[in-house]
Amino acid sequence: MATPISRETLLHVVRQLPASPHILAQLGGLLVDPNSDMSEITALLKCDTALTARIIRISNSALYNTGQSYTSLDEALARVGYNEVYRLTGLAAVAQVSDRDLASYGISGPRLRENSLLTALISETLAGFSAVEPRMAYTAGLLRSVGKIALDRLAGDCGPAGKRDVNRTDGVAAWERELLDMTNGEAAAIILTEWRFAAATVAGIRDHYLLRPSSAPLANLLNLAAGAAERAGHALPGETGYWELTPEKHAVAGVKPENVDEATQRALALFGPLRAAVA
Repeated sequence: MATPISRETLLHVVRQLPASPHILAQLGGLLVDPNSDMSEITALLKCDTALTARIIRISNSALYNTGQSYTSLDEALARVGYNEVYRLTGLAAVAQVSDRDLASYGISGPRLRENSLLTALISETLAGFSAVEPRMAYTAGLLRSVGKIALDRLAGDCGPAGKRDVNRTDGVAAWERELLDMTNGEAAAIILTEWRFAAATVAGIRDHYLLRPSSAPLANLLNLAAGAAERAGHALPGETGYWELTPEKHAVAGVKPENVDEATQRALALFGPLRAAVA
């Protein structure tokens, strides 16, 4: 039987992760505040020098820059524009936290990054057909696997037991429960609460595998988006069984099956250039 992981143990691991997702949560607050301006956003992002460097590097990719290279964060953000700051910071954040392979899950850093990015783009686009706020949907897609990142570090302390087959018929959550007595959704909820993300974002990620009757539209929309990312060729081990398409999921998410197909195609058109930008 697995020894339950305490909140303190999990957060000890989290404190060793890059701070960029925490900064992303604060950035979201600034962007919805009509009294904030670019100087406040720049000051926040400069709190993390590694994140700043990544943002500048991504802003110099072919996606954002067709002229002179940017050399400072102020210049990069001014060129990119206020409305694109969150997407750019999110890209940098997910690149930063997925630098390391998840050995216990059998997931490489690039594979995790690509799944996160495509799920985020599909979620954001699909939200346009529903009542879910697109920026929240994008955030949920980017960070839905953050619990895996933390649990992988803890599973590494379990010795050979941590190398069991994650791609099993009863799903990755059952493997996590057996090994660590915590699913990645539950771990993500603790982490994102600590990072002060909105409660709706936390609940959406927590519930998007094992949907319940009370699960909010975001959880159902994220489930549909993650399934669409898998069908588009960007699967993660042990997740297939969670993505069954049902009328109930579409109804709660507030979208139609054809909306999922359209959102996937539109997201794939953006995915290539964005993937190249964070590579």
